[in-house]
Amino acid sequence: MRISPQLSSSSTLFHKWILPASSLLGWPLWIWCALRGPSGEWIGAILWSVSCALWLIWSWPIKRVTVEGDHFLISNYFISRRVPVAHLAGITEIHDNRTPAINLYFNPPTPFGRRVRIVPPCSIFVHNKEGFDEAVTFLRGLLNEQERLGAKMRAN
Repeated sequence: MRISPQLSSSSTLFHKWILPASSLLGWPLWIWCALRGPSGEWIGAILWSVSCALWLIWSWPIKRVTVEGDHFLISNYFISRRVPVAHLAGITEIHDNRTPAINLYFNPPTPFGRRVRIVPPCSIFVHNKEGFDEAVTFLRGLLNEQERLGAKMRAN
């Protein structure tokens, strides 16, 4: 049994549901202001709409992920599914925003799709480099282990 670091941050719920919902709640206010105010108010409403769309696109693949034995337990807070660790096909690191994340790629796809995004341990305003690096090292170790097992099976 492998010892898994904490893969998903305790702030995953905040990034997955609370931030996008709060930006969407402000959207009707921007539309109302644009309808009542001068034509320049539409610029704010349009920018807010684009911002909401980008938040939704970024947050949709975020899931809470833990490792239990040889399975990932993946949850969107409404349903949870077990996915074999052997289905992990790759990972990419995302450092280009305030909340660094890791994309996990699965083959075959999980019930949540081929790509699952995790927000590794971090605080809301400060990036925890150590927690991020620990999660990446663990996941890359899983991939290397699978590669060694695959090469061993091909050799036999």
